[in-house]
Amino acid sequence: MSWIFVVLAGILEVFVVLSIRMLAYKKYFYGIIIYISSLSTSIYFLHLSMKTIDASVAYAAYTGIGVIGTVISGILFWGESKSVKKIVCIFFITCSVIMLKMSG
Repeated sequence: MSWIFVVLAGILEVFVVLSIRMLAYKKYFYGIIIYISSLSTSIYFLHLSMKTIDASVAYAAYTGIGVIGTVISGILFWGESKSVKKIVCIFFITCSVIMLKMSG
């Protein structure tokens, strides 16, 4: 169950980035609401996961999932450039998160 919390926290981290992007484009009302709700929920799920997963492993997986989700969202929804280098980096981050899960 703790790994589900890590994954949920990482996914919510993508919404934190979305909200920061909204704030940058002066969409303050929705940006602030999404920021506060997604950040607090994300940190809460991370807290729950750290009850049974080592903090170093949980946090590394959490940030890795957040990075993967943010890069994919940027490519799919925000028109950011996609390149072989980005895809290779995402692949290695994904492998790293999987290896952390397997390490215990």
